Amino acid sequence: MTASRPVGPASPQEAAPAPAATATAGAPGHGAPPASVGPPAPAEHPGPSTPPGPGTPSWRSLRGWAIAAAQTLLCLGLGGLIFLIVLGDLLFEFDDAPPQGLLAMSAVDALVGIVVTTAIGPLRLLRPGRLHAAVHLLITAVAGLSVWSVPAAGIALYRIGLRRRLVLDIAAAVLLGAVAASWLALDGHLRGEEDLRVLAAALGVMLIGALVPLLIGRVVGTRHELIRTLRERADAAERERASAERERVAAERERVAAEQARSSADQARRSAEQAGQSAQREADALRRGRDAESARVRAEERAALARDMHDSVSHHLASIAMHAGAMAYREDLDPATLRKTARTVRDAAQHANRELREVLVALRTADDHAADDAAPLATVPTLQETVDRARAGGQEVTLALDGLDVAELEHLGRGTVVALARILGEALTNAAKHAPGSAVTALLARRGEQVTLTIENPLTGEAHPLSTGHGLIGVEERARLLGGGARWTRTEHGTFEMEAWLPW
Repeated sequence: MTASRPVGPASPQEAAPAPAATATAGAPGHGAPPASVGPPAPAEHPGPSTPPGPGTPSWRSLRGWAIAAAQTLLCLGLGGLIFLIVLGDLLFEFDDAPPQGLLAMSAVDALVGIVVTTAIGPLRLLRPGRLHAAVHLLITAVAGLSVWSVPAAGIALYRIGLRRRLVLDIAAAVLLGAVAASWLALDGHLRGEEDLRVLAAALGVMLIGALVPLLIGRVVGTRHELIRTLRERADAAERERASAERERVAAERERVAAEQARSSADQARRSAEQAGQSAQREADALRRGRDAESARVRAEERAALARDMHDSVSHHLASIAMHAGAMAYREDLDPATLRKTARTVRDAAQHANRELREVLVALRTADDHAADDAAPLATVPTLQETVDRARAGGQEVTLALDGLDVAELEHLGRGTVVALARILGEALTNAAKHAPGSAVTALLARRGEQVTLTIENPLTGEAHPLSTGHGLIGVEERARLLGGGARWTRTEHGTFEMEAWLPW
């Protein structure tokens, strides 16, 4: 069952219909219920899933339990009084010897009345809904067979009336009339008085008396609905007024903010003009500083070029002097060896000449713009150019990358790339001298935080040209200066392997 709004019984008014119900069932001379009935505290709910209304007492409310206990005690007292009056009338009528059937009906009356009146108080704490409506309809129906439960039935009818549901009102009247008619018929049969007019009159008085708490409940429920509607309208009006006030305050703030923004814009414009002048001065200073920094960097690059070319040219000149001295003092050299040594001297002289020309071009003054375009220090492409030169000289050289690519090599430090290029050139020169015509394999790999260069070539077993081993010592010294190292060995497979590693 559903209702138009959740309303429920209130403790001060729920006991008011009880006298009317008492007068209807057993004491017609009693007065009517009070004319003014206040609003109930708890709210009846339309369904089991509907939350309790604002007036519904909580199960944990001490005040709610106190009111429930008062209702139960009041109903027990009034119901017991009515029951004693009816029982005394029965005993007087039969001279203290009523039929057993009537005594059994009185016992049922007392038992049912005690149970119902005990439960009527705590039921005010029940969540309104279908169970709430069903229980109160049952209490209303029980009033037809128990005069003790008449006060509790009055409270139940009042609570049903608060729901303002015509279906519930009709169901309560029908149930009460049906049960009462059956019980009165049984009572008349046991008494031997089966007068239909008396039965109809009793039913009429009972139904009219039941209408009183139902109508009172309807009036109170309607009043609650009206008060709720008026409060909602008042709350809506208050919210609208507060919203209008907030809008007015917001408009005032916006006006003040607009004035502040206009003032800030004027200040920002003046600040921008000053900042523009300061920026121009800073730009001039930065330009002068950048020119000075460029000059310093160029000087450092020239110094680095000079140091690197000094090592490289010195190596080539030492090689030329060594091989030329060998040809001058060694008379046991065969023509083929002399030709190889002469070619080595020629190649070293060409390399030294080319590198000397590059360093001289790079060390020209800053006024010569061509100096900025020349970069004799080795870069990543220089590695491949070294391999290409060796191939052009007749060597079979293979360069492979493992665990890295050219893009990662670009992030290496300039000193590391220069060292790799010089070590590769020295290894290829050694391979050309000691294993002419043999295939050379070069592997550039990344091992954790190190980059390694491994060069391997087979040993031919022929007589080797004169060599002091200074080139390999120079390779080790160059690698050690950068935090790395180098090693070389003749493997059991008949190959010569040189490995150098540098920090990444």
